[in-house]
Amino acid sequence: MKSSNNSIIISGFGGVGKTFLAKKYKNVVDLESSPYKYYYSDVKMADYEKLKGCKNRTIRKEWPENYINAIKKALTEYDIVCVRYNGDEEVDFYDTYGLDYIVCYPTKSAYKKYIKRFKDRGNSKEWIEKNKVYYETAYQRCKNFKGKKILLHDDETLEDALIKRNYILIPQDKMFS
Repeated sequence: MKSSNNSIIISGFGGVGKTFLAKKYKNVVDLESSPYKYYYSDVKMADYEKLKGCKNRTIRKEWPENYINAIKKALTEYDIVCVRYNGDEEVDFYDTYGLDYIVCYPTKSAYKKYIKRFKDRGNSKEWIEKNKVYYETAYQRCKNFKGKKILLHDDETLEDALIKRNYILIPQDKMFS
């Protein structure tokens, strides 16, 4: 559901609250890149957290154009389009295709709490370890990013940051469980 003509893309680190935000607010969508990038043989597409780091997958031939097209379509339907931050790949695609975005990432001290979030939401051990190693490089890239940024402190989530910045968030008619 779109309430304005000023849609934004938020490219956020894992654990910042993209999926939670999309479930809670009807003018927000979380476009997990995995279903656009890979074919899966043994994971249900709706179980996004288990898709991350799954080994039984092959890259789709239409990648990344299919994902970029999905983002562009979502911008016509939602006020806030949440996408994954992956400075090694997706962010470069956003730049290549001329998409403006805001990066959202946690401070180093806040990131320590994310490991528990990853475990609690069902991410694989391999994915968590890979993410820990990747964090430092990604953090530096975000820190040096010349565009708009949202830096999350302590227990702050993307939702908290957007509310602080007066973004319009339209609650779902029915609260999720």
